[in-house]
Amino acid sequence: MAISKETKNNLCINLGANLSTIRAKTNISQNDLASKLGITRQTITAIETKRRVMQWNTFVTLILFFTRNDEVKSILEFMEIYTIEVKESLRV
Repeated sequence: MAISKETKNNLCINLGANLSTIRAKTNISQNDLASKLGITRQTITAIETKRRVMQWNTFVTLILFFTRNDEVKSILEFMEIYTIEVKESLRV
């Protein structure tokens, strides 16, 4: 199932707006998260402070990283970030 550009943008905005909360739940710093994802801490900071809109590839990487934790996975589902559309598009 293909996700529309508008939906992708909304998902990225939603995850960006909640990223600091989700990071806190997993007890991971901006530095550690950036290192694990292969991006800069400045990118994480810019997304969290809404100076930069998250790109789709960053969204997918974050979803794959955070959904390894069942509790965070449930939070992402509740926040309508890890939606059925996202799950189906990531199904391999």
